[in-house]
Amino acid sequence: MRILSFIFMKRVVLCCMAVCMLSMVGNAAASETKWHFTVLPAAVVTGDVVLLGDIAKPSGDIAFQSWQNFAKIKLWPAPRKYGRPMSITRPKLRNALQKYLGGMASKAILPGSIAIQRGGKVVQKNTLSQMVTRTISNATQQLEGEAVLRDMTIPNFIFLRDSKNRLDIEPLRTVQAGRIGIRFREIDPTGQVVRRITGGAFLDLWVTVPCAAIPLNRNELLTPDSITHERKNLAYLRGEPWDGRGGPYRVTRTLGAGTPIFEGDLEGVPVVVKGSRVELVYKGSAIRLSVTAKAMEDGRTGEVIPVRNLQSKRQVYATVLDDSTVIIERNR
Repeated sequence: MRILSFIFMKRVVLCCMAVCMLSMVGNAAASETKWHFTVLPAAVVTGDVVLLGDIAKPSGDIAFQSWQNFAKIKLWPAPRKYGRPMSITRPKLRNALQKYLGGMASKAILPGSIAIQRGGKVVQKNTLSQMVTRTISNATQQLEGEAVLRDMTIPNFIFLRDSKNRLDIEPLRTVQAGRIGIRFREIDPTGQVVRRITGGAFLDLWVTVPCAAIPLNRNELLTPDSITHERKNLAYLRGEPWDGRGGPYRVTRTLGAGTPIFEGDLEGVPVVVKGSRVELVYKGSAIRLSVTAKAMEDGRTGEVIPVRNLQSKRQVYATVLDDSTVIIERNR
């Protein structure tokens, strides 16, 4: 009888000790109320079972050792095939965490879905974004103006098929304002490209360019008073802005106030203007004749333009010599 009582009392003591230990763990967790864990959109596992630490990262006020204990909690079986991701939707993920974690599942911040791969490696979106930013920033160092990168179109994550593989971005041939296409490359240890994944980003490039200060009509002379400078985004300019050098020029099309002036909008001011009267000189090896003629087109020095002899009414082609003379030269 005494032996039975002793065994009974021993079991009671053990049960009390277990209850006390659970109470201590519960109190420790309760004292760390200002924390949560974020489930990643993609994760890689190495074992047969997915652990909480494989798929989640803690945030907030939680002791390091406490999280280490939580991270070892076993969840569901890992994918059977290596390098073949499995996807779990948000509702299924929530139900699974409630099943395996109980009340602690309320501390989870869930993605829209999670992809889990057995073996290999995963590169998350923030790392991909940093890779793109670094690559394009390096390529734009030689460009003038303020470069602003936006509207990245990149995957949320990229799984590498082998943990020894690496990911880089294919070198950019040229970089200019506007949409930039990029290609990620998965490369194996031998240097071979395993596969490519496309992406892109939009580059704004802000520069100060010459613009029309006032409305300008076609063929109107470009003067210092008709030019101003404004900050423009090269991504939306359809042409090469004028560099402000050279002249005198006139505009080849109507420009509104504030419109950027492109190289193609300018042409040199002609020496001879269409409709003006000029001296037409015929010069041979032993003869020189001159007659009044009418310019049928604008012409700059050295250009050949049609002119009409006002005496004979014949049209001939002559070379512009200056603002009042054109010449036809015949040398034997």
